[in-house]
Parts: sequence; structure tokens; C-alpha cells
Amino acid sequence: MENTSRTSLHALTGRKVIQTAILIAFAGLVCRTPLAGEFFPAAAAVTAYMVSRKPQYIYLMLPIAAGILPYYTRGYDIWCDLISMSVCGLFFAAAHRIGFRLWHKALTAAAITIICTCIYRMATLTIYKTDVQTLVFEGFLVFAMVFLTDGFCHSLTEKHDTAAPEIPIAALAAACLLIVCGAGLSFLLWPAAVFVSLWAAAYQPSGQALFTATAAGITAALAGQPQWGFLMTIIIGLCAASLCKRHTMLLKGIVFILTCAALRSVESGVVLGIDNYCLFLGTAGFLVVNWKFGRSMRKIMELFAGSRDYKDESRDSELYSLLQKRESEMNDLSQLYSTYLDKRSVLAGQFNITAQIMEAVRRSSREKVRNTAEKYDLDIAVSQCAAAGTINGDCCGWNEIGDDRMAMVLSDGMGKGKKAAAESLMVVKTIMSLLRCGVSTDLTLKMVNTIMMIKDDDDSFATVDLIIVDKRTGHARFYKIGAAPTLVRHKDNVEEVRLSAVPLGIVNGLKIRYVEMNVRRGDWIIMMSDGITDGGDGKGIMTRIRDTAAGIRSSDPQIMCDLILDQAADSYIGRERDDMTVMAARIV
Repeated sequence: MENTSRTSLHALTGRKVIQTAILIAFAGLVCRTPLAGEFFPAAAAVTAYMVSRKPQYIYLMLPIAAGILPYYTRGYDIWCDLISMSVCGLFFAAAHRIGFRLWHKALTAAAITIICTCIYRMATLTIYKTDVQTLVFEGFLVFAMVFLTDGFCHSLTEKHDTAAPEIPIAALAAACLLIVCGAGLSFLLWPAAVFVSLWAAAYQPSGQALFTATAAGITAALAGQPQWGFLMTIIIGLCAASLCKRHTMLLKGIVFILTCAALRSVESGVVLGIDNYCLFLGTAGFLVVNWKFGRSMRKIMELFAGSRDYKDESRDSELYSLLQKRESEMNDLSQLYSTYLDKRSVLAGQFNITAQIMEAVRRSSREKVRNTAEKYDLDIAVSQCAAAGTINGDCCGWNEIGDDRMAMVLSDGMGKGKKAAAESLMVVKTIMSLLRCGVSTDLTLKMVNTIMMIKDDDDSFATVDLIIVDKRTGHARFYKIGAAPTLVRHKDNVEEVRLSAVPLGIVNGLKIRYVEMNVRRGDWIIMMSDGITDGGDGKGIMTRIRDTAAGIRSSDPQIMCDLILDQAADSYIGRERDDMTVMAARIV
């Protein structure tokens, strides 16, 4: 069977490999940069932040340690940072169930760093090497690095409309400078800071550009030589460039460069101006990159800022009003055609679906970003076995359907082979598409039932097992239309979810029922086709499957699926078997 779940599984694996490679490179380069000449605060900060998101990220301690260890041969005292990193990793891995806020993570990581440093100094009788001011400064660096890591990672993984779009851009700028230094190119720190300043001046408003350039300058000063005069020069240059906000990007850049060059001749208590080679390299690099990749640079800025052009709000308001009017017209037509008792009543459902899609688009155009983060996630896997040959008549899939909800669907088409596979594939794809478009679950299932009823083949029907999980609350709804029981495991207790209903395509006027349940982290949801539950002679098979599900100690859903499938397949020895599918989801 051509199963959409297999394709998505391979794509997901490829994304995970790329994501892992990027994380390893990011952690190894950023964390090996010493700040203020002696601290490695990014080691504890990155470890604390990443492990608090997922305990599996504890493996990042290996590339981080590999990046820091070479500094031992250069006379650096790296053991305080390595110990702090290890304690942060172990602590947040053990406490990952606690809902830490970002500032909680930052404050905890900073406190762990200070405590570990004090204990190490006292144990090695080197307390004279530190003082209160140094401890507070190092803790502050760890605290700030947690926020920097969050701004960088959060902008890469989520679309947002933050009230302070300059923070992710500043995090990107600081991270890029740390990567430059971590790659052994510290002589390019200040040219890179000039590059970032020109980039910010070109594509950000004046205030945000000043914030981004300041973050880049502070990072360059802490990671390289503390040339604070360079930082002041960049700030003054951007202030001068901001006076040309109504003019072209080229003029703003020229004003910035001339201001930085002119400040070298100013006599003051701080050495102002920027070295010619720094100014030349940064400017030349920006001109070349912007000439070739100007559009990409603007897209990167928009991606990280996640901001929108508020001058278009009036146009958005007009679109909102237009959608509202068209939605009302579709609802009127739906009510009109629902009064017919012949085949014209099918149009009522079509008009109703159109109205709900318009309502979903209209609502999303006005809806602001949620302040509540997802509390749960689902780790999902599938195992299948065809009755004969390679074509399985079952089809399953899962996908996000909006509002932080995950939908999982399993359908068993009538019969076996290509016909059953095509039937179940059509059902799964239609249900998923309508749910993603914002159509209600009841209307979606009724519409698919109507489609099955009006087919030319009178013997065409399919079962549907649909589960929708709210990842913010853990609330789950189980819809079963002729489907086999679903197992829900909490610790060692396994519960069956059953609902009696005929499959789709048999009776008109389908009545939609569901079972509600709350799931928590560590729970399992196991969906099965009737080929699993009717294994062998059907006697005692569910008891054996429940015992198998309860006894598995692995947290890998693929192992859960494979073992249950093997249990059911063994029960068919000497008998003709049906198509078998198991889909397991672990709440994480």
C-alpha cells in the first residue's frame, strides 16, 4: 500500500539528521569561545537550555567538551566550566518534567555555575583565583547566554510575531560572532561586527539596528580584545546613519562608514574610530554579499524578526470583512440546501465546509500568537504487514491540524489489495486535508461518509479511527467509526477505548460520537486495525496484546509497534490472515 506515513517517516528522519548536525556544529563552535578571556559561559547555558527542552539533547555535552578541552594545553582553567556544564545537563535532564520558564532556566544555570565554581575552588585550594565580582560576572554571562540561545533556536523553529523582534536578530548577530571566533577566526570579529551593523542599518528600523549592533559589539569585545572604543564608534555611526532614514540604503551605509573613519581623529579619553582593515573588510564583505544575496539577507531578517508591516493593517481589515461576508453567504446556501431530501442535500455539506474554511482563515488572520507553549509532544511510529503480497489495505497518517492539535488517523478499506488500499488512502487524505483547513471534526467525518455513499460501487466502505490530541492540555478525543479498540497505557495500566458504529459508506445520516480522555507525559496511545484484534481465532488475543503493551519497557514507539505486530502475526499460524497495522504514539 502507498502509505503516506512511510513517506513522512523518511522525511522526518532526514530532518532529524540535519537538525542534529546543525546543533552539534552550533554547540561545538559557540561554546568553545572564551568570553572575557577566561570564561566559557556558553557551555553551561547551551546545555541547560537544550536539555531542558528535551533530555535527549544531553549528548551535546560531548561536542561542547571536545571544543573546550584543547584550551587546557594553553593554560586555561577549564574544569569549573566543564563541571558546571555537566551538573546543568544532569539537573535539567532529571527535572525535565518541571515546567521551567525561560528566566527560571537562566537563573538556575547561573546559580549552578556559581556554586560549582565555589566548590571547585575550595576543593582545589584555589579560592584566591576568584572573588565575588568575578563570580557575579560569570553568572551574569551564563544568564545572558541562555536568553541568546533561546532567541537563536526559537526563531529557527517557530514562526512568531513577537512584540520585540530585535531580540532574535540580536541573538543571531551575537551567535554568528561567537561562531566566527569558535572557528579560529578571531581576527575577523570586528570586521564581522561592522558587517552586522551595516546589515542591521540596511534592513532594520533605527532603534532595532542600534540594539543589534550593540549586541554584536559587546560580543566582539567579550570574545576578542575589549576594544570598547570600537563599540562606541559603531553606535555613533549608526546614530548618524539613522538621520538618513528617509534616504536610500546606500546613503545610510556611506554615512556610517564616513562617521566611523572620521572618529579616529577625535581626541578623547577613549580611543574612538575603527581600524582601517576592520572597516574595509566589513564594508567590502557587506557590499559583495548584499550584491549577490541581498534578497536572501532580507528574508533572513524577516524570518528572525517574525514581524509584519503594520502599514498593511487596513488592507487586512478589508480582507477580514470580505471573508466574513462570503462566509455568511455560504452559510445561507448551506441552510437552503439542507432542506432538500434528495441528492441536492449533499451540496449543503459542501457549502458548510467552504464556510468553515473561510471562518478558519478569517480567524487566523486576526489571531495573535499564543502565550502558552506546547506542554506535550507525540513520538509516533507505525508497523504494517500485508495479508498477501506487498499491498496493505490499511492506511494511516498523522499531522498538525492547527491550534496546537495533533491528529492521528487509521483507516481499513473493505477487502484486501489495491482496491482496499485506494479506499483507505482516499479516506485518510480527505480527513487530514479538511481538518488542516479548519473544518470541524463532525462535518469532516460526515462529508467523507457522504462521499462513500454516492460512489458507484455499492459495496464500498471503510473504517475510521481518529484521535485528536491537544498538545497544550493533553486533552484527547477518540472517534471510532467501525474501528478496532484503541489501547491507552498509563504506567503499567492499559485501558481499552471502544465505540460501536458501522463503517463509513453504509448508512446515511452518520451520528458522530467520541470518547474524551486526558493523557500525560509518558502515556501511550496504541491504534490497531481489525487485523490485529481479530488475530487467529480471536479468542484471548486482546488479553495477550494488552499484556504485551503493558510489559514493554522501551520508550521507542517503533519497538512497541513491532512487538505487538509480531504477537498478532504469530496468532495467524495455519489461518488466512488480514492486513495488519499498528500505530503507537508516546506522549513526551
